[in-house]
Amino acid sequence: MLKNAHRKSVESVERFPEPPSSGNSLFKSDLPAYRSVDELVTSGNQSFENLDNVDFAGFRNNKQLGEETLQKAREDLTPFHADRTTEAYRKDLSRVMNARYLQGHGLQVEAHLDAREMRALRKYIQKETSTNNVADAVRSMNASLADGEEQVSVLTLNAEKHLFSERGVPNEVFEQRYSGRDLNDLEKVRDFSDAWSTSQGGKFLNLAGGANFESNRDSMARAMLASHGYEGLEALDLDTVLSLLRDIDGEGPRTNATVKETVNKSLAKGVKDYFRLSTLANQAILRDIGMPKRALAAMKVTNEELTDAFPKVLPRESRAVRTRVLRDLLRVLPTEERKGAIAELDRTEANLIDAEKKLKSHFGRRIAALTGGAAYGKMGAMQRANFTAALSKMPEEVRKTAFAQGEDGARDALEKLIEERFGIEVHREAGKAPDGSGEDNPYIKDWPVQGLVDLYNAMSGMSKNGRLPNELRGNSTVSYVEGSAPTPSMAVGPKPIDNDPVGPWNQPGAWSHASGTSGYFGMCDSSSGHDLVYFCDDALKGTNADSADSVTIGESTLIHEFGHAIQLGGTPGAEKAQRDLEQQTLMAEWSALSEWKEPDQLLADGRMGSFEYYYDPTVQVGKREQVATSYGASDPCEDFAEYTPFFFKAPDVAIDLSMEKFLYYNQLVGGHYSDEAVSQLAAERGFSKEDVLKTSAVVQRKMKEAPRLAGLRSA
Repeated sequence: MLKNAHRKSVESVERFPEPPSSGNSLFKSDLPAYRSVDELVTSGNQSFENLDNVDFAGFRNNKQLGEETLQKAREDLTPFHADRTTEAYRKDLSRVMNARYLQGHGLQVEAHLDAREMRALRKYIQKETSTNNVADAVRSMNASLADGEEQVSVLTLNAEKHLFSERGVPNEVFEQRYSGRDLNDLEKVRDFSDAWSTSQGGKFLNLAGGANFESNRDSMARAMLASHGYEGLEALDLDTVLSLLRDIDGEGPRTNATVKETVNKSLAKGVKDYFRLSTLANQAILRDIGMPKRALAAMKVTNEELTDAFPKVLPRESRAVRTRVLRDLLRVLPTEERKGAIAELDRTEANLIDAEKKLKSHFGRRIAALTGGAAYGKMGAMQRANFTAALSKMPEEVRKTAFAQGEDGARDALEKLIEERFGIEVHREAGKAPDGSGEDNPYIKDWPVQGLVDLYNAMSGMSKNGRLPNELRGNSTVSYVEGSAPTPSMAVGPKPIDNDPVGPWNQPGAWSHASGTSGYFGMCDSSSGHDLVYFCDDALKGTNADSADSVTIGESTLIHEFGHAIQLGGTPGAEKAQRDLEQQTLMAEWSALSEWKEPDQLLADGRMGSFEYYYDPTVQVGKREQVATSYGASDPCEDFAEYTPFFFKAPDVAIDLSMEKFLYYNQLVGGHYSDEAVSQLAAERGFSKEDVLKTSAVVQRKMKEAPRLAGLRSA
């Protein structure tokens, strides 16, 4: 993921304007600095170059500025209120402080707004946590105020109309479907659309014709699920629909296809219970990855046995969850390791209840065998499965070299091997920032061996003849982060809305990148353009649900983050303006392939203001079916990064998603796959040589046109 704070230039509110001078300081005046309270209120209006660059979060969290502003407001009100205990004083103080809050967000406060009205505006702005939404809403309200609008209800309605319009809802549609709604209802509908279908929100907002949020949520959820190819949804309750939508968020292309096919067949047979549908879908995935029907049948347990084992959970839910756990533990393994794990389940006569425990022991033995005796006893079953998978994929000679000095020497050996072979820097100075600033960072830790094994596999998979793409080699530093607080999730996914209860869509699906704690890319702000990749401890423990088969979430995360570096790094050492243009051009080229558009219908170039946008629902995608995951559908940056692991580790999946994207990416990284390999891969997916040539020509045309269609100055 792109770290949410990945901004090049941010305007902050550090103070508010000083009062006007009373003239020559030699001559004291009894006149107040401000001639009226109205003048005091409006004096704080701020002029920002671009609202998209304002650090709203920093302003809101600046306690010192808040205290200073309060003290200053009290001082400035003194000439108008000799007695600070009156109701009039309290109202004016509230008016000034609410004005300052609004002004810190860029609103051009006008004198006619009283304390109650400004509290209402503050409440409206305060509910928005997205920089994009705040900036868009404030721009709209400023325009309305400049046109002479005085009613707060109209100001906020116009702001919502603008936010809907930015998502692709025409004004006439808004007037027909939404203009008579309660403001809170409008916000909930918009939030639901953003959370569950970020880059297509406008599409479903245009379809919502219900009388209130509840009816619109129902119709929109069904339309969203239908857009993914699900059928027969009229028989399902809303919780089941939302549960299936949630599962889409946590799956990759292949597993999503299996889930959809299984659910559609089951719905046609009259199955309506979500947990039954989930169980059947995950059993189908287990069969896809090679688990024999006989072995799967041996897993069966009765409802009574499930109740005894998990007394606080309904049997149908327990069965769904345990089936999901089994599929996650096996899916991450390479073929031979998977066969061995299935054989172990057979040998021990494991059932659905005790399978996880028995696999945990099996993986512990496999880790010891693969490392020459090292023990990692504190790992849970999923982490052991990940480590087993990662170790088994390393070439035997590499693994033996790495662990020749035992567990303690493995870190040094792997670091040396990675740096010499792939030309990247492995940052291992615990507690210190990796950018050379010397600043302390308590969350930076020394690398665990498992993380270094994932890193080796990731770099090996991205290399051709042992060499990384030029964008990465000699220009990248990767650090390990442990125990840090989760970064704010900007990923697609369900969120509780006000008092709307969270239903069973929390179970049993899992997602990998959505928490924002697997890793992130943080490009240096210096002129060097050196790439910084951060790898987090959660990536060692999670499932590979939305990754390629047999690729650990750790390896996939690293490839994902280095994908950001390929697209956003720019030429090392080049001037900032050049690197910025390179980033925007590559973003525009990628956007041309899946038709990512900004609100003005220009191709998305990754910029809102002077920094890269991230999870902006106003940026919409035309070809959602070509985006690898729901997380990739949050914006074109994440689309590129989510496509990257499939390009390097599952090219068949990458081609199925989009031949255009595959050919473009291959060209971008200098021909990772030879012409012969491309032809063979294409033939296996049903493409002739002529198809490849025609598609290549289309890609070249789109690349040539992209800068102009994105409105770049160089075009």
